[in-house]
Amino acid sequence: MLHYTIYQSPSALRYELKRFYKIIFLIIALFLGWGLLLYLSEGVSFFSMIHIVVLLFLSIVGILYRDGWTFDSTTQTVSSWWGFGPWLKKESFAYSEIIRLELNHFIKGSAEAGTNLPKRRQKAMVLFELTLTEERTRTVQVIAERTSSGRVEAAFNRIAHYTNLPARIDRPREVDLPLKMKDL
Repeated sequence: MLHYTIYQSPSALRYELKRFYKIIFLIIALFLGWGLLLYLSEGVSFFSMIHIVVLLFLSIVGILYRDGWTFDSTTQTVSSWWGFGPWLKKESFAYSEIIRLELNHFIKGSAEAGTNLPKRRQKAMVLFELTLTEERTRTVQVIAERTSSGRVEAAFNRIAHYTNLPARIDRPREVDLPLKMKDL
């Protein structure tokens, strides 16, 4: 599960993927590139190392992936972007288009009437979204409540305080989530 974090600049808050992921992908790419060059210099056939080339390509894709949101108080806009390297899909919203910031908690799979899903598939989830005019919504992040550990709620509160936009939380975070052996 990819985690987002807040980076603050003088005029904006950026809610984006942690830099930790790029560093990990960079280390993997350097290690694979070093191994590829080492074996090629020893005369090993390139076609016997196709799996290393594929993994190197995938780690470079991981380095180039960008995803995040910018909450700019000077221009009164909220922008989202995602893509690879310079090829980004961008979308911007003026503060006047945003009705409110919303944070909702729900159980995955519980809205389907008449179906009984196994307990392991019914996870508590957190949904952070923007409610826009004309009944539009944009999802900022959806993550399991246990994985979030309150980070999404804290980011939501910080963004709401910074932007002074109306905010709605359906309920506070449940601190007493049941612990299982795998969590310890």
